[in-house]
Amino acid sequence: MLNNQSILITGAASGIGSAAARLFAGYGAQVTLVDRSAGVLDVAQAVGGAGVIADVTDAAAMRDAVEAALARFGRLDGAFNNAGTEQAGAAMIAVGDYPLGDFDRVIAINLRGMLVSMQAELAVMVPAGRGAIVNTSSVMGWLASAGMAAYVASKHGAVGLTKAAALDYAARGIRVNAILPGAVRTPMLTERAFPANPGYEAVAGTMHPIGRLAEPHEIAEAAAWLLSDRASFVTGATLAVDGGFSAM
Repeated sequence: MLNNQSILITGAASGIGSAAARLFAGYGAQVTLVDRSAGVLDVAQAVGGAGVIADVTDAAAMRDAVEAALARFGRLDGAFNNAGTEQAGAAMIAVGDYPLGDFDRVIAINLRGMLVSMQAELAVMVPAGRGAIVNTSSVMGWLASAGMAAYVASKHGAVGLTKAAALDYAARGIRVNAILPGAVRTPMLTERAFPANPGYEAVAGTMHPIGRLAEPHEIAEAAAWLLSDRASFVTGATLAVDGGFSAM
């Protein structure tokens, strides 16, 4: 499905990004993996891709990451902007008590980092006259949950940014879409959110009509389809991969 496509993935050291790296490579893609964690190099080695240690909030570093994809594979056909974070300590905090510094940090990574990444990617896609971008938002990009002000705001912003970019570049051969995962079995959830919020683990799966958490590869499958030519008439879309959560 992605045979010989050069695709850049951010947030690729673990969770959905790591699963996407393995899945995309299995579909024949040539992957450039980006993360601020050095673990991204191990994932890159495992899938035969290029690994780049970079922070998505750093515009120069993201331009270098795109250049690394060009140097290794000669072009950039697609990008999966998946890097993201939650509030410090993963504990739920009401709006009136939310630390402004932490709010700024979450917005910087989840929203500004997405813009920075797209700008670096579009700089090479626009001259080529083709490309596909998929951004990771969340079901919280449509809905909301108490105690998650920064995360919800950033993910709503990601939906809006995706739609704006899709309209800006539709006539230039570049498609831009977003996926909206529900709760996914990743370190963000199982290693941080569950321990920080007693009782959350017991109900997280039941919040979805399908009755369980998502596995990272299930989210990656949706991204792979949107990046592929099978989705050639899809742009500006927000695809929920949430086990029915948003249908309630």
